[in-house]
Amino acid sequence: MAEFYIFGQFDSAENFNQSVLFCKWSFHTGSGWKLINGNNEGQTQECRDLYNNKSAWNHPIDLHYTTQTLQRSPKLLVQIFSRDNHGRILFIAYGTSSVPLIPGSHEIQCHTWKPIGNWVDRLRDKFLGMTLQLKTPSLLANSNDRFELLTETVGTVNIKLQIICKNFSKFGCLL
Repeated sequence: MAEFYIFGQFDSAENFNQSVLFCKWSFHTGSGWKLINGNNEGQTQECRDLYNNKSAWNHPIDLHYTTQTLQRSPKLLVQIFSRDNHGRILFIAYGTSSVPLIPGSHEIQCHTWKPIGNWVDRLRDKFLGMTLQLKTPSLLANSNDRFELLTETVGTVNIKLQIICKNFSKFGCLL
């Protein structure tokens, strides 16, 4: 079996309008990939940043997969949330990013977005903090058909990953 190691960290979030942020994350793969060790989903801690508009999470990632194919390789889904002044947890944005299959160090900027809907939905978002959410966000990691969604860019999640590939050439997975 070919082995694929992902380790690193969710480094920070920047250019969001909110000062208290946290991230729910998950890695999604096809049926040809098997998770051997690590958690393929989790959540960062909340980070409050009042000064430079950059929340530092430094949340660790450590995963070990085996595979015999490169099809449907790991893809990352992030969901950003905020806590308002009243203690309510509010959804902020989604983001997806493919995990590089090239060994070495990688710095990934995962650009995030949120659905905006019609003008009534936009008013609810602006004045009540009621951002539209998808019923099944995991579909974002497995689908390319998002053409019908009206979206707005929000901010960027910075991720640092180190990738190790073992026996990829032995199983025809040439990099």
